[in-house]
Amino acid sequence: MRHVFRSGCMAVAVFTALAAVFGTASPAQASDPAASDLAAWQRTGQPDRLLVVRPGVVDLVRHGMLESRRISGMGVVPLSWLVRNTGSEWIGRPGGDLSVVQIRAAVLLSPGSGLRIGAVTRKVLFTAGDSTASATWIRGSRATLDIRDTTLAVTGPAGATRVRPYISMGAGGRLDITDSTVSGFGLTGRASSRFSGVTWGRGSTGSAVGARFEGNRTGLRLEGSTGVRLDKVTVEHSLQDGVVLSGDTKTSVAGLASRSSGRHGVVVGGTPDRTLSGITTEDSAGVGIRATPQNGLVLDGIQSRSDRGGGIRLLSCAECTVTGAAVRGTQVAVAVTGPGSRAVVKAPRLSGSRTGISLDEDIESATVTGGTVSGCQRGIVVAGPRVTVTGTRIESCLTGLSVNGKARHAALHDVRIDDCRTGMTTSATTTDVSLTGVQVTNTSGKGLVSASPGLRVTDGHVSGASTAIDLAAPALLDKVTITGAHRGIHLTPGVRATGTALDVLAERKGIEADRGAVIDITDSRVRAPLALGGAGRILRHGRTVVTLPPFPWLGAAAILALLTAIALQTVHQVRHRHTPRPQVPRHVRNTA
Repeated sequence: MRHVFRSGCMAVAVFTALAAVFGTASPAQASDPAASDLAAWQRTGQPDRLLVVRPGVVDLVRHGMLESRRISGMGVVPLSWLVRNTGSEWIGRPGGDLSVVQIRAAVLLSPGSGLRIGAVTRKVLFTAGDSTASATWIRGSRATLDIRDTTLAVTGPAGATRVRPYISMGAGGRLDITDSTVSGFGLTGRASSRFSGVTWGRGSTGSAVGARFEGNRTGLRLEGSTGVRLDKVTVEHSLQDGVVLSGDTKTSVAGLASRSSGRHGVVVGGTPDRTLSGITTEDSAGVGIRATPQNGLVLDGIQSRSDRGGGIRLLSCAECTVTGAAVRGTQVAVAVTGPGSRAVVKAPRLSGSRTGISLDEDIESATVTGGTVSGCQRGIVVAGPRVTVTGTRIESCLTGLSVNGKARHAALHDVRIDDCRTGMTTSATTTDVSLTGVQVTNTSGKGLVSASPGLRVTDGHVSGASTAIDLAAPALLDKVTITGAHRGIHLTPGVRATGTALDVLAERKGIEADRGAVIDITDSRVRAPLALGGAGRILRHGRTVVTLPPFPWLGAAAILALLTAIALQTVHQVRHRHTPRPQVPRHVRNTA
């Protein structure tokens, strides 16, 4: 009996070996692959043709039925092997060799399997279908896909209705794209965003190094991936977002450029306490970098050029930091908006935009430290509460800094505003605005215009303005210096203000108070041809001095010297008007 059982086992083993060699299987074995293939076919959208790659075998499935099986004997299958062993209606060779191949079937990488593209095959054409069933793609989980030194492109029916291919790696899988180009991928319309181009899905890993993604629906997407490396990656002409980083962890970015996206350049969200650097965006239809609600994001050294919807936008981003951003040529260079936003902007370099920094009404707080904002219509707009701006320089803007909206408890320290049409404005809807060490120079219009009740200005300096300080609401001015202004301080009707240790030097009017306005000045100095004027009251206390401006002795001496020189020259010409002009001897020919 034992001998019979042993003989039976040996027969089964021999039959199994022969089946592996000749591609046949016992009835019991055949049912399992067929059922597995049917389940895979149903799970993946019932494609017309499906290549199921498993460790050691490849199944050719047509309309859900196992048509044939190929024994590869390999864990990782080269694409060139599939070309030779599947037939032209599955994977064809348009040029007759392996340098260019055309994939005409969907490819599913089952757990434990792998596919390698590159080396021999320099260009891979994926067939776009006229329906989702006829489209092509590569998907897998707990599998590997290695793409190197090749170009992946699309061929097939033209037009907006075509169903384009995609690549997606799922849980436990690894996708590596090296020195390759992926062009024209991604389902459109109502298709899931999981298949929007090239996707590292939840729990997958891998890399894109020296890779280009051109004209995809989304250039590349990291959706819950882990430890993906992006190095020297270029994304161009995406139909929607260039790059989406959503819920991914331990992503490494070193040189990521997103250009000419149909929507946003890079969208970041879903991952707390991450740092991203080395990102450049350009010419996006939307925002260059859009951060969705999250905590602890740090954007370091981001560059944005001509992104039409804005440079960097932080939406409900809590404890988020933007450091060393360089943004130019857009609507809003850096925007902080959304409930719960608490953001810090450090050392930005912003230029040529409609608005440099916008801090919206609905934020919780924001801080701007250092950096420059230049060539904008509005340099910094503060509309939200608890905003601090420290050590920032604003230059060559129409309005340097505007405090409006629901701003309250706004504090500006050591801010310098140069060469703007209007230096700074505060609206009547704001409260508790304080300026310390703020300098406004060379404004062609007004230096500081305030309608904010309770404005406090300490250690400020305004020079070179038509009106240095124009007050339409109560204010406290302490140790403020005004030079080179046509009019120093102006109070509109009914306004009451207090000034301590003021030093006003104006070209025409020192302090002018309209009817009903009152200003108390203490221990101050006002120098102007018309030092104090207007129908209001200007009350002087302490050691306040009101005088004419200092006489410009040096300028007067220069004018006197010039007039003296002109007079002497005139006298000289009058005295010698009859003196004959000297004659040159006739023998002298060269009189030059």
